[in-house]
Amino acid sequence: MEKDKRIALIIGISDYQFASKLKNPINDAISMGNVLSKLGFETSILKNPTYKVFKLALNEFGKKLNEYDSGLFYFAGHGIQVKGLNYLIPSDANPLNENQVEFDCINANQILSLMSDSINETNFIILDACRNNPFERSWNRAATIKGLSYMSAPYGTLIAYSTAPDKTASDGEGNNGLYTSVLIDEILTPNLTILQVLQNVRSKLIRLSEGQQVPWESTSLINDYVFNDDRYISISTFCQSILYNHDRDVVLNNLKLNLWDIQKITKLGIPISKEDKEAGVIEVYYKNKIDYFDTFNELEIHIYENGKRDYNLFTTTRDANQVQLIYINLCKKLGGGNYDDERRKPFFEFNNIKRIAQGKAKAVNEQCFNMWYFDNVTFYLNYLVTPKRQLVFKVNIKPLKRIIDKTVGELIVNDFYALLQNVLKIYPEGEYKGKFIDYQISLENLEFNFFDKAVVKVFTSTKESKSSSSVFLTNSKSNEPNIAVLNNLVFKLTSIYGTDRSGEGYLSGIEEQNIKDDRYWSGREWDLNIQHQIYDMDSNGEEMLYGVHLHFNKEDNGIELSIIGYESLIDYLKNKNTKR
Repeated sequence: MEKDKRIALIIGISDYQFASKLKNPINDAISMGNVLSKLGFETSILKNPTYKVFKLALNEFGKKLNEYDSGLFYFAGHGIQVKGLNYLIPSDANPLNENQVEFDCINANQILSLMSDSINETNFIILDACRNNPFERSWNRAATIKGLSYMSAPYGTLIAYSTAPDKTASDGEGNNGLYTSVLIDEILTPNLTILQVLQNVRSKLIRLSEGQQVPWESTSLINDYVFNDDRYISISTFCQSILYNHDRDVVLNNLKLNLWDIQKITKLGIPISKEDKEAGVIEVYYKNKIDYFDTFNELEIHIYENGKRDYNLFTTTRDANQVQLIYINLCKKLGGGNYDDERRKPFFEFNNIKRIAQGKAKAVNEQCFNMWYFDNVTFYLNYLVTPKRQLVFKVNIKPLKRIIDKTVGELIVNDFYALLQNVLKIYPEGEYKGKFIDYQISLENLEFNFFDKAVVKVFTSTKESKSSSSVFLTNSKSNEPNIAVLNNLVFKLTSIYGTDRSGEGYLSGIEEQNIKDDRYWSGREWDLNIQHQIYDMDSNGEEMLYGVHLHFNKEDNGIELSIIGYESLIDYLKNKNTKR
């Protein structure tokens, strides 16, 4: 499918001749331009334009709009409202009173007119300009209304303000304004609509500003619009997408590569090294002339005989700031990680990075190192003196450890007929009579080295199955509290699925004591997002897995792991069984 054509005019003004200077708008414009370029926009960036240059750029932008499917105007700088109208202030503006503003400044309605007159489908105006009136004192009059006023978006247009009408926004303490710094991070998130992006921006900004800055939008968009429709993937998004995905090709899929598109080194006349062979490597693939995360230009893949894979992205660089940025972005998504010994230096001390980048290392084998360990994947970052200041980002994918042998989904879908014939069936009595059947399955291989029995609860009512169908894993020999087992299970599940519904990680000392004392323990519950779900391909990809719950009940089954929520289980299984 052909991508839509996009154009953007981006203006940042920091250096005002007659108004207070601002720290961040130029940086904001450059950052926004870089991000929009990655998302397929043809960008034009103006820095500190005068009134004349500003007007000429707008006219040129208006002429081009009809040639594109979507257009975007971004402004960072001073903006004011006078008599209910919004004005963007050029670098040379010097209105002596509010009556001169219309002659010295750019009326924001002119931009709306350009967009409403165009024939393209979608337009955006982003204004990070809601600051105090810089001319207020010289006008010798009562204080003007702060910030910008509300503007009604024309058909097919969205207007985004860095804060609510009649409020002011912060210029920010870092290199970017607070609003723009959050926006450029969120807008790169793949496959989110612009309304979802702006909702995330608002949530984060309210938290960061402690409620002082609330972004605002006016929209007349007709269709959903996705900025990052798989055009770009950042390193943090890349890590998030593979963190809980057990597909063996998830790394290649996210890099938009196929294994058969990459050369085996043996076909290049390069043998697999003795060291790699001893480590169990059976194939090595190599590809260069690539560009990932604006940093890495080479890829080497090691495939091991046990199914493990190493994906090594690397480049050579003497840019210490670039190396630090990669490390910071990884930490944002993966946490602080760790480094393992004194021979390797931590990245969090910037001087360690600079020493290697500048060739001032104390030894030729000096390196910076960090690792992030999860259940099915481990990430490594190395910065080496030799060879040639090499920066290496390695992703180690382990063979999948499944919740149940062959996964519950495969067990039910592929083996259900045999299941009906060969396992113990329990029919409930009383109020639940006729509503479900429990199929008890003995597991030949202990799941998590503990669970030896699975119970598949199949409801005879389709309506009930949509909310209640479940699989339970238990140990048939023990219902006593085993803190070591629970610790291991919580550790494993946290490694696979992250923190639980309440934001908790590993088992706490208080929880351990409550379990030992037979006091109430609420257990752990993980609500799984789309990256964890199992799909039934014969039901048009219907989402089937919703949650994993770990509980302990001494009077019942002891330690129990339940997998909750198979929506079309009964219909599918009935249809399959009928066809046999």
